[in-house]
Amino acid sequence: MTTTTTVTTDTSSARVAGYAAVLGAITSAVAGAIQVVRVDDGNPKVGLSEHVVLTLVALSLLLWLPAYVRLGRTSSRLGLVGGYLAVAGAAILAAGMTSTNLHGEDYSWFPVVAAPANLAWLAGSVLLAVATWRAGTLPRTLAAGLAVVWLTSIILSQAGGGLVAGAIFAVVGILVARGPRP
Repeated sequence: MTTTTTVTTDTSSARVAGYAAVLGAITSAVAGAIQVVRVDDGNPKVGLSEHVVLTLVALSLLLWLPAYVRLGRTSSRLGLVGGYLAVAGAAILAAGMTSTNLHGEDYSWFPVVAAPANLAWLAGSVLLAVATWRAGTLPRTLAAGLAVVWLTSIILSQAGGGLVAGAIFAVVGILVARGPRP
């Protein structure tokens, strides 16, 4: 009886993590589409479109957290470390983005927090990519894509990188929701 309950709970948590990742993919893609067409005015004050983008990106990061944990748990010890490191970085960035959004501009402390948070998200994503590659948890091209998500979401964000990150996480989410690969 316990085994059936555990398997059912495990399958349910995989579905929740997968569906959350797909929703995060959608919000990332919408943010990316907005950033492709919007003109950056260089003003440090947050404008209307920036409020929308910050909200969508922060929401994407939060919705991806369960998938990072799930992938880490189903790959290896390295994957678990990577998953939790990615979660810590992404969660801190989401909190920083939200504070900027509510304040109307970056607080003076934001760069001090954002640098290590970005490093944690990137390093965690790379470790998770290596672990899922080795374990076969994800197809190899998609495992490599986990490390690309940070690059497209942060470095290429103004060029619509959220569209690419959204595409990657849409597929990740679908595969996570389906459960372990045979």
